[in-house]
Amino acid sequence: MTSQQLLDALLRDHDDNPAEAALQLPALVLADDLPPEALPRLAWLINHLVGESLGDWSQAWRLQQGLRQDAPHAATLRHGMVAATLAGDSMSAWQLREQWLAQGIAPHELDVLLELSIVLALHRQEPPARQIQALARLLPDLQALEAGGQDAALAGCCNNIVSALLDKPELEIGDAFCKQVLSAMAHAARQLWGRAGGWLQHERAEYLLALTANRFEDWEAGLAAARAGLALIAANGEEDVDRAFLLVEAARALRGLEREGEADETLRQAMALAESFDASLRAWFDGCARRAEPVAA
Repeated sequence: MTSQQLLDALLRDHDDNPAEAALQLPALVLADDLPPEALPRLAWLINHLVGESLGDWSQAWRLQQGLRQDAPHAATLRHGMVAATLAGDSMSAWQLREQWLAQGIAPHELDVLLELSIVLALHRQEPPARQIQALARLLPDLQALEAGGQDAALAGCCNNIVSALLDKPELEIGDAFCKQVLSAMAHAARQLWGRAGGWLQHERAEYLLALTANRFEDWEAGLAAARAGLALIAANGEEDVDRAFLLVEAARALRGLEREGEADETLRQAMALAESFDASLRAWFDGCARRAEPVAA
């Protein structure tokens, strides 16, 4: 197996056994046959497995330091800055920041992206309330950013942070401040993808809005966002996987609005699309679809 094949396999299957997957990383760091374009993904995987999953940011930073440094990609620098910061190596984090600034990124844009990346990196260690507070502090700066070269990275961070928080069972869905902050983050992701992405990213931004609204039982907003995403697919091309998940959120919202007949039909359409999913995707889909099923009396 080549180093590229091993990296691809770890990116695909790492969540099955994070500790075992992490043991493969030192060999990949030392490999001399990985193409430069693979290094940002390896840098992300190091932080995700060793830092986020195992909580060992010192080891994550040691591995990041072993990556080749010839003309590093901006994403590799960002993941290195996150690891250095959380490992307590402030001097190295500063040096990486200077390297990144030399590539032309605006300082304010860099700082917002770094802070968002750190919030995301700590999502397993920090309780939702602390993350919400951190996001509330960052939101004005995020919303004030003009279009720039990091819009896609910023959008991805916003999307992943909101998704991670929505999945936490301890999230306070009755807390108006929590709803306000996460809704604003989801709208920021849509705005950023509107600048940096194509129709597929725009559609997935609507899905995030639907997920967020439905999590806080704002059923009208959830239904509107799900239908907006479905309309984007209908206008641009075939995307049955995304369509099925959007239909689930539409059914979930309809159920919340007590439009049971429409909810049943919408969920039926989603389940029909899911018949072609592979086992892994189907398991994930079924977990989401349960949220749209009728509530037992």
